[in-house]
Amino acid sequence: MQELVHHTIQKIQELFQRFNDVQELYLSKSFDFDGAFDAFLHEFLEYLKSKGNTTCESEVLKVMNMISTVKRGFNPVQMEKITGAKRELQWGFSFSAMESIHGLLTEMYNKEQKKLDEAEEILSGLIVSLYQNGFLDEDKVKDLNTVPKIEIFWNSLVNHNTQILGINKKLRLSMISEDIFLVIEKVLLKLI
Repeated sequence: MQELVHHTIQKIQELFQRFNDVQELYLSKSFDFDGAFDAFLHEFLEYLKSKGNTTCESEVLKVMNMISTVKRGFNPVQMEKITGAKRELQWGFSFSAMESIHGLLTEMYNKEQKKLDEAEEILSGLIVSLYQNGFLDEDKVKDLNTVPKIEIFWNSLVNHNTQILGINKKLRLSMISEDIFLVIEKVLLKLI
């Protein structure tokens, strides 16, 4: 089942905020860092499991296993027992792990944001075209001030115009209807 893209972006932003808190603990060399990073990794892993994103889930598990191995006194890169400076090595591996996690979060965010940006570009062109052809005027744009009104308007367009039906089908490949209505709302707000 598809999820609201706007909600997914909001959840990723929340994860980024928690991740930034963890990075601040790392920067300040806080003793709370290990626990906070571990808690964040578990939260992120559960989110990925709920989304069914096995590729990213595997990457997070790899990071967790690497850190766990270092904590147990074994260097997973050199494949040998750590003889000294275990804490420093753990901090180094934690830094590497944070880089990997940051990359995953950024990739996920960009993928979702790209869907919205593409939809906004398509719908902006369509709305301007409707405006130029007289299907929309300033009064109608002002009247479309709620998502339910936008939904009724959009559905009437989809039902009476095969070109718009095609646009709707294309957009529905990457998002649900509620996302489309929210993007239309954003476009209309720019016209007011």
